[in-house]
Amino acid sequence: MRQALTVPGLVVTYGPSTNYPVTSSGDAVQDIETGDWSGEQKQRGGSRKKFVDTHVDFLLDELATTPELTLVQMAEFVEQKFSVSVNRETVRRALDGRSFTVKKLHRDVVARNTTINKQKRYDYVVSFYAALANNKKVFYLDETNFNLWCSRGRGWSRRGQRASQAGAASKGKNIHVIAVISSTGLAYQESQFGSFTADLANEFIRRFLRHIQASTPLNELVLVLDNAPCHSSAKDVFEEQEFQDAELLRLGPYSPMLNPIENVFSVYKSAVKRFLARQRPAILRVPDGVTITEHRGKFLKLAADPLFAEMVTPELCNSAFCHSLPHHQRALRFEDMQVGT
Repeated sequence: MRQALTVPGLVVTYGPSTNYPVTSSGDAVQDIETGDWSGEQKQRGGSRKKFVDTHVDFLLDELATTPELTLVQMAEFVEQKFSVSVNRETVRRALDGRSFTVKKLHRDVVARNTTINKQKRYDYVVSFYAALANNKKVFYLDETNFNLWCSRGRGWSRRGQRASQAGAASKGKNIHVIAVISSTGLAYQESQFGSFTADLANEFIRRFLRHIQASTPLNELVLVLDNAPCHSSAKDVFEEQEFQDAELLRLGPYSPMLNPIENVFSVYKSAVKRFLARQRPAILRVPDGVTITEHRGKFLKLAADPLFAEMVTPELCNSAFCHSLPHHQRALRFEDMQVGT
């Protein structure tokens, strides 16, 4: 005669001459007999792991403060701390299991999230929404620069061989691209060779304001600037009688995540690298009767002006603007901001 072992919600039936259950509830029976209802799967043979979760947690704590550790260093740390010897591939697999990967290291500044800078971000966002509430149009101004040898930092080659590319001994001069965007698209853009000083920045702002007032009255315009050195005297332009109706709005320090044009420039610089990589053979081949400077300058101008107009579409500007909006809410909550967000 069969006997039944009953617990709330579960009935397991045993055969008359065996200790094995007739049903497929062997694990449940074992839990009943041992009183262990944790649901943790128990090891069923094989060698025990010597690199366990405790060791991985220790490494994650170390990476939180020192993310540039190598696999060899991490293996050494585990051996020193726990007297457990593991190879670097074991460490790599364990980190992969926790969704940790190696990527380019971004340097952050200590002052990014000080109380003062958080307050300045808060003040900027409040002023930004006040401008929108007054039906003003917000524009963002920034600049970037590059030379002919601007390229990706990674490339392909056969195993054991270095990835390399041909280039000139000198990088040559830089070209600056200065632009103004809004949430609806590109508003104004120029390029120039050489350095971009505060005086040149002020002249650019004047030209932009004269250009834009044909479509947007200056008393309905707000121009957002970051704290770059070349913008240090920009307020002088807005104090001039010709431009006193326009409004200048400063971003808080270390706040690129609040500035949509930063993401626009990021997309554009990627396109510049692709363009210059495709044109490199032509760049290195200087025609007779043309100076190297003149020949190479032509490619820089192509990358600076036609390519910028092609890449900076209304869709890209709107996408970058929308990407910045969640960071406004974080700034209003005085949350820490991270580099690269």
